[in-house]
Amino acid sequence: MIHHQVNTSTLGIALTTASLLVMPALGITKQRLGRILDSEATSGEGVQNLLCAAQAGAVLLGLALTAGYGWWWIDPIIGLALAAVAIREGRSAWHGKDCC
Repeated sequence: MIHHQVNTSTLGIALTTASLLVMPALGITKQRLGRILDSEATSGEGVQNLLCAAQAGAVLLGLALTAGYGWWWIDPIIGLALAAVAIREGRSAWHGKDCC
């Protein structure tokens, strides 16, 4: 099996770390605002921000495990787990279930 070596950049790690720190607060704030405004769209956007934070955390976890233990294969596994969460959220929205 052929795999590609992971390359990192300081800018990429900084941006991902910023997303991990900012997106949860933004997501929670949008969900609260959505409830106040009775806006499912705004609340749903808050869920998207929380998914973005989860992705940022997964990227940093993948980088750490690859750098620390050589686990190059962890990225696809984390990606599949995040995809499962996103699919579950999408199916709930498709069936008209409230996201928040």
